[in-house]
Amino acid sequence: MLQSYPLLARLLHWLTAFFILILFILGIWMTERSGANVWDALTNTLYAWHKFIGFTLLCLVILRFAVKLNSQRPAYPSSISPANIKLASAVHGILYLLLLIVPLMGWAGVTAYPALITVGGFELPAMPGIPTDEGLAKQLFQIHGYLALLLVGIASAHATAALTHLLIKKDGVFQRMWFKR
Repeated sequence: MLQSYPLLARLLHWLTAFFILILFILGIWMTERSGANVWDALTNTLYAWHKFIGFTLLCLVILRFAVKLNSQRPAYPSSISPANIKLASAVHGILYLLLLIVPLMGWAGVTAYPALITVGGFELPAMPGIPTDEGLAKQLFQIHGYLALLLVGIASAHATAALTHLLIKKDGVFQRMWFKR
């Protein structure tokens, strides 16, 4: 019986978590600076990295979907109730949805603005079907921000549950996504 996720799935999971943390920090930092009308090289660099990492995350999430569809999920320990398994499945579904929608909203926003230049002058492709419209861009960025906060909140709850399984319940659930058994 499969006891842990395939290595690629585990690597993508932890890389996604790392990117979400970095994107959240960058997002708060850059919006605080722009909200204070501080537009300098640092603010521009923060935005450039946020866009670059966000687009990279979108590509990783697409890869994660492909890996998920082509991989077996390890069974939960018998001590986990069917209701908790359904709850975990719902949370995972919401996380995957937000992992797709949040970067898509950001990409749509930078397309509408337009502000497609990222790190080192790399230019993101414009999202097809999105017109240049600063008003639309502001709406998309607002949606992007609210959904990002929701994503971070749900991801934090997910991490808390995982740590509860590791440190309190000690039931092996956390180890399914970790690297050592």
